[in-house]
Amino acid sequence: MRQLKWVFICLLVLFAMSFVFMSCMPQVMGKTGFDVELSVTGMTRVTSVFSVMQSLSKSDALVIDDAVYKVTQLQAPLNGWHLDPEEPQNLTLKVWALRGKDPAQGANAAISERVKAALIKTVEDLGFQASVESIEPRKVAHKFVMN
Repeated sequence: MRQLKWVFICLLVLFAMSFVFMSCMPQVMGKTGFDVELSVTGMTRVTSVFSVMQSLSKSDALVIDDAVYKVTQLQAPLNGWHLDPEEPQNLTLKVWALRGKDPAQGANAAISERVKAALIKTVEDLGFQASVESIEPRKVAHKFVMN
């Protein structure tokens, strides 16, 4: 019985290590993306801030024409949080195309307008108001993202 216990513990440790290894592996993204500054109003609790951030990071991929985009990085200003619903909270996020799903014509104004609309809809579905303060297209040779 004692040997069975050690076998079980070893299997559990191996499973945990493989889970950590797989979740920390970098994911290769496409070559085009956007840097977005998103302004959200209507938040009255700290938990609502985290729910917006979680919803954006867990949102389904944004399918736009022949491209598929995903929110890969989300940052909130640490020093500027307040709980006034009338004052906007600014979030900075990066949206990148999935590998092999870059748009044929590159990141252009039409796609950036659709990315804006999709991000705003995601936030408004949670019951808050959102606007995009700025959006800049980016292009790189290779993009790695940690899961």
